[in-house]
Amino acid sequence: GAARGTEEASFHLFSAYGTYATERLMTKQQKTALNIAKFIQAQSLLLLEKLNELDLDDEADMCEKLHEDAERLHDVLLGRLEQE
Repeated sequence: GAARGTEEASFHLFSAYGTYATERLMTKQQKTALNIAKFIQAQSLLLLEKLNELDLDDEADMCEKLHEDAERLHDVLLGRLEQE
């Protein structure tokens, strides 16, 4: 509708890496940001697994830090959005 992007929606997120759900009214933009952060976290883990399979140790170390940062970003973002 006219308030697109600011309308409130019930938010549920179910991750392939474990069920995660939060019941809270969240704007579409907030939901999208959280979904992107979760996606980056999941993809960085997949990449880390592939790099380990290829015995690319230096790249795997970099990717592990990326994954940890992505996980931290998601957690901080979730906490911040839940406070609003």
